[in-house]
Amino acid sequence: MFPLNTELGAAFLSYEMAFFSWDLAEDRFYGDVALAELFDIEADVMAAGLPILSLMERISVDDRPRVAASIHRAITSGSVYQEQYRIDHGKRGAVDVLSVGRCLKDNAGIPFIYNGTIMEISSALVSSISDPLAGYCKSALELAHKRGNELAARYLSSALKVIGAA
Repeated sequence: MFPLNTELGAAFLSYEMAFFSWDLAEDRFYGDVALAELFDIEADVMAAGLPILSLMERISVDDRPRVAASIHRAITSGSVYQEQYRIDHGKRGAVDVLSVGRCLKDNAGIPFIYNGTIMEISSALVSSISDPLAGYCKSALELAHKRGNELAARYLSSALKVIGAA
């Protein structure tokens, strides 16, 4: 999981989020205009729904097995899905994205709809997600300042300097 800190919060606010719903029984994946642009698919095609494999084919070959396994886990367990991967965009090349979603189950416990968001992320954010230590330290530093704990703030500032994130 990525750290929920002020950097990530700022990233969510500064990037356009795309939203989707996937009807598992019909295998129809629906997305908004932002998702269509992200996957380089016509907006009317995305709005009409398409099979999930049409989107999986646009995910980097290196990332597909991990993303597929994570989606499967989310469907079978009902847990939150969270993955970072690359989309092979026809016009722009490789695009780094972060996706968060969850599969809902009906009254009988059968998975039926999978909802979520996908957003493009910068390479700087990608590196902080891969190594969340700096994010955790920055969040703790902010909390130490808010609580007036200057000793903890000094230690955290030193830690950030040591890891090169100050």
